[in-house]
Amino acid sequence: MRDPDVDRLLAGSTHPMTASVQRLRSAVLDGVEGLTEHVKWRSPSFVHDGTDRMTVNLARPDRVVLVLHRGARVRADRAGFSSTDPSGLLEWRGADRAVVTWTDAQALDDAVPDVVDLLGRWVRA
Repeated sequence: MRDPDVDRLLAGSTHPMTASVQRLRSAVLDGVEGLTEHVKWRSPSFVHDGTDRMTVNLARPDRVVLVLHRGARVRADRAGFSSTDPSGLLEWRGADRAVVTWTDAQALDDAVPDVVDLLGRWVRA
């Protein structure tokens, strides 16, 4: 479900990869069942079952970072969490935190199908 606040945030963005982020956003919302979105931390954030699970960080103009998490804080049950990544895109930052970083729009556009699959796996894990 698209959130008008995210529409406004991205419409006002001067980030050079905003158009690619819009394509990623649409594909993720269409391709991952049960996701909604909102603005959190001044960024588009995707929610599954009431918990923030992914955030698009646009803070640096030279990159887009997709942060995969299980909420704002590390959860106590993180030891039992695992998610598979056949694409090899994830850079693990902790037991239940990972990022995917793109430095050019074409690479982000090319990765959209893999990211949709990856995010589907992430929310089901």
